[in-house]
Amino acid sequence: MLDVHAPEHGINGARDFFIHLLTITAGLLIAIALEQSVEALHHRHQRKEAEELIRQEIRGNRTALQENEKGLTAELNGMKDALKILDGISNGQSGTLQQNQLQFREGPMQDSAWRTASTTGVLSYMDYDEVQRFSDAYKEQDELQAMAQLTINDYLELVPVLQGSTGGVVDEAHAKIALPYARSAMGHLSGMYFIGIGTMGAYDSALK
Repeated sequence: MLDVHAPEHGINGARDFFIHLLTITAGLLIAIALEQSVEALHHRHQRKEAEELIRQEIRGNRTALQENEKGLTAELNGMKDALKILDGISNGQSGTLQQNQLQFREGPMQDSAWRTASTTGVLSYMDYDEVQRFSDAYKEQDELQAMAQLTINDYLELVPVLQGSTGGVVDEAHAKIALPYARSAMGHLSGMYFIGIGTMGAYDSALK
């Protein structure tokens, strides 16, 4: 808040009036400039802090995605084998499912730094191109998480159907019920693989 005080002595003539007006104007301009400088420094600090937190978050997510890549490949191969076995059983052939063919482990990716910067308005202090790269990375990440959730849903539908099997031996009736879920899971796992490639590229672009 800026306070303007009346002069201690009376104003005598136009000259005193304009001197007093000039003094007030100069004081107000200096005060406004100082206030804006402090605010600009605060915004700069917020921007730098938010940028670093977002970059740390993206680096962490990139590392997690890279570590999950081998697991996803194993899950794809396991589901491919399970799908072949279920398809054969549903057509009257014999077959046995192994436990490792129906495993799925994917952890959630982090986005708290990005959401905080978005909701607090700090993104408006950042360079537009940088914000766009960050936004693209998190958009790809959201698509990957959405595909992972669909895959989880497939497994949740698939596993109970096969829980009644003994020693991995599935009868024809249960195989026919499980087959559509296995096909859906295979499609979603494949989607995760290809979206993961795009997400990794978006991470690399964001970290430039």
